[in-house]
Amino acid sequence: MDWTHQDFVIHEFNELESTNKTALELAQLGKISDHEIILAEQQSAGRGRQNRDWISPRGNLYFSLLLRPKISVEKIPQLSFVGIAALRLAVKNSVAKWPNDLLIEEKKVAGILLESKISEKNCEFVVLGIGVNLVSNPSETIFPASNLKNFGVEISPQEMLKKFLDEFEKLYRNWLDFGLAGIRQIWLQSAYRLNEKVTLKIDKKEISGVFLGIDEEGNLLLNQDKKILKISVGDVS
Repeated sequence: MDWTHQDFVIHEFNELESTNKTALELAQLGKISDHEIILAEQQSAGRGRQNRDWISPRGNLYFSLLLRPKISVEKIPQLSFVGIAALRLAVKNSVAKWPNDLLIEEKKVAGILLESKISEKNCEFVVLGIGVNLVSNPSETIFPASNLKNFGVEISPQEMLKKFLDEFEKLYRNWLDFGLAGIRQIWLQSAYRLNEKVTLKIDKKEISGVFLGIDEEGNLLLNQDKKILKISVGDVS
């Protein structure tokens, strides 16, 4: 079933292996274009960051948004911050956990998977995959998880998607015109453990320090014994 919201075209499916997988395949074939969305009621093989499984039963929100911004490769990761900032504005009382998770009361309720195709150091397209736990969540996770219903928020996947798109379109246009500066300020307004001591897991190593925020490229800034480290990949705990 196809439907539209603002300038977005949504292709809704009963079940897919993975919305990101389908979006990537269709984009490669030229069958979907900028601002088109793959939405599934459930996924049989949903994916999160670092090839982790994303448990995807019916009732939650699973979608992938195709974008074709004319940007350099270096700017692609910034889209995660645009996405999570839009989600935070759409979901009240939530905070952003670096690099791309959404929390309520220190429990993960949403996450982002960003994948892209690059041609000659330029972005050909980006697929922004988002999962939001609306009515259920997995119990065995690395970071504690919950769902919006547990916090008194009852909303359908389609209505949650519309709320996200309303916020995303404004932030996305701002990012295209002015860069990450404005998005960065929105993200920092409610950042998880800002100015507190955190532990970062990078591969199999752990490092600790005070989380100072993010720089103009979206790197995490960590104060470790008065030395400022810039970290581009890792998990905050």
